[in-house]
This record gives sequence, structure tokens and C-alpha cells, in this order.
Amino acid sequence: MSSADSSPRFDATAAAQQMLALEAEGGLPGLPAQQNASAVHEPVPAAGRLPALLTDRGNAKLFAVMFGDQFRHVEGLGWYHWDQYRWKRTGGEKAAVWAAGDLAEQMPATDPTGQFTDRELTAHRRRSMSTPGIKAMLTQAKASPALALDPDVLDGDPYALCTPAGVVDLHTGHLHKPDPVSDMHSRATSVAPEATPTPRWHRFLHDTFGDDAKGEETIHFLHLLLGYSVTGDVGAQVLPFLYGTGANGKSVLLDVMTQILGDYAQAAPPGFLMEKGKFSEHSTELTELHGRRIVVCSELKPNDKFDESRVKLLTGGDRIMARRMRQDFFSFNPTHKLWLLGNHRPEVGTGGHAFWRRIRLIPFERVVPAARKIDNLAKELVQSEGPGILQWLIEGAKLYLATRDPLDGPATVRTATAAYATTEDHIGRFLTECCTTHTPDLRVEQGLLYATYSSWCSAGEGIRPATARAFATRVRQELSLASPADMMKSSGKKYYPGLGLLADDDSRTGHA
Repeated sequence: MSSADSSPRFDATAAAQQMLALEAEGGLPGLPAQQNASAVHEPVPAAGRLPALLTDRGNAKLFAVMFGDQFRHVEGLGWYHWDQYRWKRTGGEKAAVWAAGDLAEQMPATDPTGQFTDRELTAHRRRSMSTPGIKAMLTQAKASPALALDPDVLDGDPYALCTPAGVVDLHTGHLHKPDPVSDMHSRATSVAPEATPTPRWHRFLHDTFGDDAKGEETIHFLHLLLGYSVTGDVGAQVLPFLYGTGANGKSVLLDVMTQILGDYAQAAPPGFLMEKGKFSEHSTELTELHGRRIVVCSELKPNDKFDESRVKLLTGGDRIMARRMRQDFFSFNPTHKLWLLGNHRPEVGTGGHAFWRRIRLIPFERVVPAARKIDNLAKELVQSEGPGILQWLIEGAKLYLATRDPLDGPATVRTATAAYATTEDHIGRFLTECCTTHTPDLRVEQGLLYATYSSWCSAGEGIRPATARAFATRVRQELSLASPADMMKSSGKKYYPGLGLLADDDSRTGHA
């Protein structure tokens, strides 16, 4: 008899029972993949777990049990994995696929309960480890109540700010340890807040806006405005516009914000709020707004013109519909605030109260002398005082939430915004300069009024006229007409009631 024949035979059932007993006692050593999990950040299940049923659904349920605190699937956005203090999308799908493969690979070859035969387990394990098997497992797992997460829940708390040190309550400033069960944040700041002095930051603000009373007013307004912006509250419906030529600090200000806010901040694509002719951007652009707090729109060109409907849509607080490439559409509540900066003021077509009530033009008029200019100032400020600046932002949020300031701004901001509106409101100026309004016995034919307006635009300042539809909408607003049905009709033509052209003898205008 050979030595092999004399050796005791391996009892798989006894071995499996021994492994389960050791696992229950905490004495089972991890497999190599488990031992290295902390080094490679790969979540790996305990060895030897079997699904209740040898089906895709059984695998999916086991995946949900094993990884309920490590993965979430968000409709329209994909897989997220827990990364110490927030749910992280980058690498989430890869991590989920790898974890599912590990779960399948480590299924035991023998069922200690005797429910499944070794042959059944071998076939199921082989199938589960295949690409179709892993895909099927994750396809069903993403629908599990333990793993599925609504887009509105992810980053949906407008008064929480996730940081590397924990989650800040913006009402109180208190911070708590992040919990994967209750804290559904994927965005996070790049630094943790700390109540430390920020002399360089305050020196920058005073260099930019001045040490006088007017400068202090502007700095206080910015503190409120930035505090409001780091919340997910969008009720104020404002669009700050940092305007000024030369090296005057506006880029540094927003660079500091975007660097400190990390994932909460985003740079918009060029021309994000501008008219683009017949070109229509893909809705994937809008997915980047999900969960953001500050979105910076820059790179303005001299002849840019606002896409006014887009400005109203993205600052109005309405739900946004978007999708990622090769993903389904999803909708979400906005949390972002758009910030515009540039050396040029974009043209405004129709304008009107609905547009101008949103604009806050903040003039940057103090140019920093070349001798005092510091390269990479934003980076230096963040490196030296980032935690303190974040604490300053949190204090601004607390102040805004406590006062609910309307964010109208100081006199300098209101005056600059009004001047911009007057310059760009060419429909309003046309009606003032060329028409008489609110005179009951007058009327003017719709086509004639638009033709006169178009000629006025070309002959005066070379302004691009608004479209006929936009012009008609604005005129009806000025005349308090709810719809085209409220216009006067005669001989198949429409007339604006109570409106007449000055010094005009055309038969299509005059007394009604």
C-alpha cells in the first residue's frame, strides 16, 4: 500500500463545518484577497457564504447582505462605494464588479447543510464567476431596497456639508461623524473646517473691495452670498455676476471657493449660459449639477448673449432632467448656485423682471498693482488658511439661514445691476423712446411694431433684435396681457391695445 493510500481521506463536509465554526468564533484567517483588502481598498466578503437559492436573485440578495454598508446604486448615476466619509462614484462600478466576483469565487464547494449537492454548487459557482453571472448578480442587486438610492436622497440634505472631518450642520455649525447608513453624501470639501485666524484671506478681501465703509458692505454681502451658496438651499434664485476688467481679484475669489469646496464646486463648460444658435448641448452637461453647491461660469466672449430661458431654468429651483452617457434619464432637485464672472457683460435680449430679479452684478473696480500681484495666490490662500476660510464660509451659511437676507446687496451692487439692466433692456428703451403706452384709445399692429423695433435696433447701436416671439411676449407683459388671445383683432390682424407709435402716420397704428 502506498503512503497516499495510508493517509486519512479528506472529509469536505467536516472541513466546511470546522471553517464555519472558526468563522463564528472569529478565528478564521482571511483569504489572501481579504488580507490585502485594506491595502487595495477592495471590499471582500467572508469566505464560504452561500446564497439561499442558487439563482441570480439568490446571488443578488447575498450581495446586498454582504455589502449593505459598502455599496449603493443610484438611479441614472450608477454604483457608489463607501470611502471613509462619503459615497464615492469614481471607481464604484469597478469595485462592485470586483466584489461580486470575489463573492462568487469564494462560494464553498460543499454545502455543510446538505441542501445543495457538490455538483450543483460547482456549476453555480462557475456560472456566478462568469461575466454574465456577475452582471446578472449586480443587475438584480441594484434594485435591492438595501442598496437602491434615489437621486434626491444622495446629496439631498441642503443644510449638511460633508467634509473629511465629518458632516457639518449648517444651521448650527456642529459636526458629526459620518455614517454610511444615515449620511448619503457623495460630495465633500477638500479640507476640514477649523476655527483659526485667516489674516491673508481678509487682507485679500480688503485689497479687492477696500477698507472703507463701502468695501465693508460689499465684503459683508459676499459673506452672506457665499454662505448661502455653500448650502443646498436655492430659494433666493440669484445669479451673482463678478464683473470687472484686469487683475482685480474676481478669479482668485472663485478659485479659492472651488479649491476649498472640492466636489461641491464645478466649472461649467464654456458658454454654459449663453445662446448657442442651433447647437444644443447634450443633457449630460446637466448631470454635473447634481449635488453641487457652486458652479462657476466663465470664459465670456465680447459678443455673447444670455440664453435667458436657460438662466431662468437653472436658477429657478425647478427639478432638472438629465442623464449620463448610456444611462437612463433621471430628475433631481437642484442644490447648485451659478456664479458668473467675466470681463464682458453678455447681451440680454428680452430681459424683463423675471430675468433681472435674478442678477446681482458685483463690480470689481480696484486693480491690483503689478508690484503687489502674487502668482498662484488662490493656491497659497488655500494651503495656508483653507480650513479657516471654510469655517468662515460655514459662519456665512449660519448667518444667512438665521436672517434669510433677501441678498439684494449693498447700494454698489444694486446700482451696478440697475445700470446693466438699463443698458441691455433695449425693448424697454424702444417702448419708452418710440411709443406711447397705456392710452386706451390707441392701438398698433403687431407686425408693424416689430418691424419698427428691428429698424430701431439696427439704426441705433447695432443691437441684435430679439426674436419676434420674444418681443411679442415682452410687449404683452408690459401691457399686462395674459396671452395673445387678449390682443385686439381686426381684418385678420392682431393689434396691441393701449399702445401707439410716436410720430407715425401709418394706417396700421392710431386710434382704435
